Amino acid sequence: SIVIQSGHILLVKRGAMPGKGLWALPGGFVNRYENAFDAALRELREETKIAVPEAVLRGSKTMFRLFEDPYRSERGRTLTNAYVFELRPDKKLPKIKGSDDAAKAAWVPISNLTREAMFEDHYDIIETMVNL
Repeated sequence: SIVIQSGHILLVKRGAMPGKGLWALPGGFVNRYENAFDAALRELREETKIAVPEAVLRGSKTMFRLFEDPYRSERGRTLTNAYVFELRPDKKLPKIKGSDDAAKAAWVPISNLTREAMFEDHYDIIETMVNL
């Protein structure tokens, strides 16, 4: 999930390998009986504890794209459904807390992102979905 507000993006620091210590987009795998969008919301909430009601998140989705390059992940064939959530800029950045397999969650100014600090192709995903 790509959550943006007021020039910031919500990222998690990976707590385990692969990519331990690198910044990443919140996300994970789809459970057996859920659709991809519901999985994205569940993982977002599990990893960041974002203090935004689910209905607001659902209503703030602005874009979607599938990233499916067969070589995009060292974990093997991994498809990523990237959803962009644009939260209202006239509000304070919501409270967050790293949880689940995320060591930390943070609002990072988009202008501070660097490819080297990001897990796998997450910088490229952000670059494609958000005007950097």
